[in-house]
Amino acid sequence: MTETIKIAVDSKDLEEFKETTGMTVGDCIKLLMDNVKYGRKLGFDPFWSEENQKHLAKSIRELEEGKGIMFTAEEWEKFVNGQEIQ
Repeated sequence: MTETIKIAVDSKDLEEFKETTGMTVGDCIKLLMDNVKYGRKLGFDPFWSEENQKHLAKSIRELEEGKGIMFTAEEWEKFVNGQEIQ
């Protein structure tokens, strides 16, 4: 069985929603329903949390000030695995 839901939303609000989330309202409702259907918890990606954004801004500032250490992907893998970096 399919239900039809009708809502009135200002077109500017719809466009802002799509730009902000990358989804249409319909996509969002489908995602919400899937989350409920499969018992997942709802929430925002913690990457975008205020705390994480502050941490990222600080890290970027430190790199720009020359306080950070930069690795290539290969060097990082060696570092993580305890191998010598040349």
